[in-house]
Amino acid sequence: MVGNTGVLGNKVLYHKVNYAKHFLIVDGAINELIRPALYQAYHEIRPAEQKEEAPVEVDVVGPVCETGDSFAHNRLLPQLESGDYLAVMNVGAYGFVSASNYNSRPRAPEILVDEDRTRLIRRRESFQDFMGGE
Repeated sequence: MVGNTGVLGNKVLYHKVNYAKHFLIVDGAINELIRPALYQAYHEIRPAEQKEEAPVEVDVVGPVCETGDSFAHNRLLPQLESGDYLAVMNVGAYGFVSASNYNSRPRAPEILVDEDRTRLIRRRESFQDFMGGE
């Protein structure tokens, strides 16, 4: 029931071009959604705001210094820049329940969307939250 629900919101940190290859580095990472890294699971990725620009083929990657810190390879998305937002779709059954504090990253908050209302159902972890047991 939750597999086709849930969105992982990501902010674009920067758009990097390395030779002819384009990368969107986002603030989400492997610790929030590990499926693409583990077994190349496909998750649709949409810009939060529709843009009219011609699509660009990009890799959508996280900021953790791991080769596998990737959400998608060779996806056609509109031209996006720092500060734009992306939605990684259908992460409901695989997002928070599989999340970790890998690389000392706090887990993301969870927000319930009910028609035109939103409600925080789990706050973002603080550094003290995940270091408390040390």
